[in-house]
Amino acid sequence: MEWSPNSEYILCANIKRAVVQVYSVHYPQWKCKLTEGSAGLQSVAWSPDSKCIVTIADFNIQISIWNLENLTVSHIQNLKTSAFNKLHFNPDGKKLAVIVTEEGQDNVEIYRTDNWKLSRKLICERLHSIDGIRWSPNNELLCIWCSSPAEPKLLIYSTVLEKPVVAFTPLEMYKELKGIESVEWIPSGQLLAVIGLNELIILLNYITWKPLSQLYLDPVIRECNYLTKVYKECADLEKTSNKRFASYEEYVVREIHERPIFIEIGKKDDNENFSIAKIKLFEFSTCGQYLALKHELYPTTLWIWNICTDYLDYLLLENPITAIKWNPVHPQLLVFSECTRVYEWTQKGIKSMPMSKNMTRIIVDAYWHPTGEKIALCGYNKAMIYEIENAC
Repeated sequence: MEWSPNSEYILCANIKRAVVQVYSVHYPQWKCKLTEGSAGLQSVAWSPDSKCIVTIADFNIQISIWNLENLTVSHIQNLKTSAFNKLHFNPDGKKLAVIVTEEGQDNVEIYRTDNWKLSRKLICERLHSIDGIRWSPNNELLCIWCSSPAEPKLLIYSTVLEKPVVAFTPLEMYKELKGIESVEWIPSGQLLAVIGLNELIILLNYITWKPLSQLYLDPVIRECNYLTKVYKECADLEKTSNKRFASYEEYVVREIHERPIFIEIGKKDDNENFSIAKIKLFEFSTCGQYLALKHELYPTTLWIWNICTDYLDYLLLENPITAIKWNPVHPQLLVFSECTRVYEWTQKGIKSMPMSKNMTRIIVDAYWHPTGEKIALCGYNKAMIYEIENAC
């Protein structure tokens, strides 16, 4: 079930039966039913303008665009099946980039979302394969990359100049980067983070496209940088001295100074079919100064990187980290894990947020108010609105 971006409609999808139903909030008597039929249904989403619904058929056979205004449907064929980031809307929602495969050659097709007609077809002969695409925040650049460790390459295509403006090849320019897992833009668009398959992140300047800085997720915290701060969650000895076991409320986070510290490696999920461990959480702060990330190999560890000073804060928790949420106004981060505790990181340090006694279960998600003064915390069967003090 998903709200439309303009909050006018609600779609309900039955993936097993390949049926999508749409309801209007203001006109309860209106409803619409979409059926993929024998093609099956893999996923469904709204278009950015809320006028269309985009569905992907089973086995990536095709993309269907259902127009709710004129009741027509358009199709995009030859979708690449092996790519994870196979389609991506640009930030203003006016273009859709799709990875397609024709006669063994991967290409990128760009569609206009006002009429869903093909606008550009990018023939990327310089890439061995295409594994992902990502638009820049200003809608003008499109990142296209090949992930292969043997032949990794990143192309930056300009929709203004209508040609590639740069090709970043790690094997020639930065040999430490082994393969390309993904890329992410900083909110301002002035830096591009290239994430390698070897737990290495490279920041590229958007003018020269040369590496400016790097972060390696070293499993050992060493003494080489005295300004690196490490916060570790542990039982409060004063509250648990007379008890055999500590409850959730009797844990605290303290800064620890001993070095070296060996970061705990997590157990691989037996249900995970992919052998390569990847970065699960990767989010820049709104101001772009900080980057928070968690790697699948270290599920209880959060790295918080100050890009300007190249200093790091580490957060070592008892339970796997499930989500992180940056304040939309201030450099303030909330960290959630598989427990009832929520931690707040600011430039001054880390502290635990006092929860209501009614929130006795794990908080699974959270949503900031646009002003950054309140946040809605959502549990499995309860929710609460928490007022945040600006500690930045």
